[in-house]
Amino acid sequence: MVEVPADKGIAQLHIGGIKIPVKTGMKLEIGQQLALDVVKAGNIPEFKVVREVTSASTQALALKSILPKQLPLNQLLDALRSLTTIQQAPVTTSGAAPAVIKNSLDTLFQQLIQQTTSALPGASAGSSPLERNLQLIANALQTNQGQSVQGNIEKSTTTELARQIGQLINQTLSNGQPITGAVVRQALNQSGLFMEPHLLNGQPVQNDLKGILLKLLATLQPMLTTAHLLGDPPVGRAADTATALQLIAARLFAELHHQAEGALARIQLHQLASLPQDENSHKQLWQFELPISHPEGHDEFLIQFEKETRPAEQAEDHWSVTLNFNIPPTGPVRARLSLIADEISSHFTAELDEGVKRIEQFLPTLNEAFSRAGLKVGKLSASQGSAVKRPDQPISPSPLLDERA
Repeated sequence: MVEVPADKGIAQLHIGGIKIPVKTGMKLEIGQQLALDVVKAGNIPEFKVVREVTSASTQALALKSILPKQLPLNQLLDALRSLTTIQQAPVTTSGAAPAVIKNSLDTLFQQLIQQTTSALPGASAGSSPLERNLQLIANALQTNQGQSVQGNIEKSTTTELARQIGQLINQTLSNGQPITGAVVRQALNQSGLFMEPHLLNGQPVQNDLKGILLKLLATLQPMLTTAHLLGDPPVGRAADTATALQLIAARLFAELHHQAEGALARIQLHQLASLPQDENSHKQLWQFELPISHPEGHDEFLIQFEKETRPAEQAEDHWSVTLNFNIPPTGPVRARLSLIADEISSHFTAELDEGVKRIEQFLPTLNEAFSRAGLKVGKLSASQGSAVKRPDQPISPSPLLDERA
């Protein structure tokens, strides 16, 4: 408790029956209660005031942690899908791993497969291609000459990892699958935005994207432990194929873990952005990413639903949907659809002139589709301009950079 407020930088506190003079630049009041954390003990201790934990401070702390980690989900999905398509090249026993290994799962796996020796067999013939490829990498991560390493990767681990990767890949939509309202509703429900509320209400979350990523990270963790125990190969042993394979395999699992952690952070970023910002606000926003697979990789749609509730005496609620996507040859596009009562309007902003022309060509088709859905069509338009290509970040309730020292 504050007994004497700060005068010329010196205040007096009452702590456990002891009166203690303290140096501080804080503005204190007589009788003020403080929660203190002991930063340094000894003859001249240092204390830190424990600030009240609020929803705003928690959100700001989470945002500071998430922003540097978050990565696009399609990067992880492209890397995971490459595991299912790798074909084992003819076995060679000579040649060293390149001195500089690119930070790309696809490149690293190709290098690994091309240099695999007969001493590193794959899984049984009955396994899926994904399981065989994962087991091949896991075998390469073991020490040579049969020496055991704590946290050895068992076949059961790679089987579970293959199941989780397959489940994650199956969450995406194929390029030929029609995108209906039911499909988008299911994608939103399983996007990870609502995992905690579903758990709280006892609802199943086995297909929840955030839950799948958390399980994937937990399965990868023992593999990282093995990789850390192996370490980098000694200088002068670059031609040691077995050692080079171990290093490549270790980096593969580390990169896979990094990308999965980044995808999880991206979902958490969407969760923060979807939280109500103000008790008095009449707006609610939900945003998530919908990946759609095609032969070359994944297209990703950032989808935002926004509802503005009007007072009872005013007009109906205002709904809007914003889509951000980048599909060749249209290029980056931002589409915003607005629905008031049963009247819908939409405006498309494309960065490329070719994109504007393609969209304008199909506006009559969109008009007909809205009419068939029983909607009154307002204004449909397209123009050239800057299109947002990143997820909207939540407004930080407190500064991300603390300038105090």
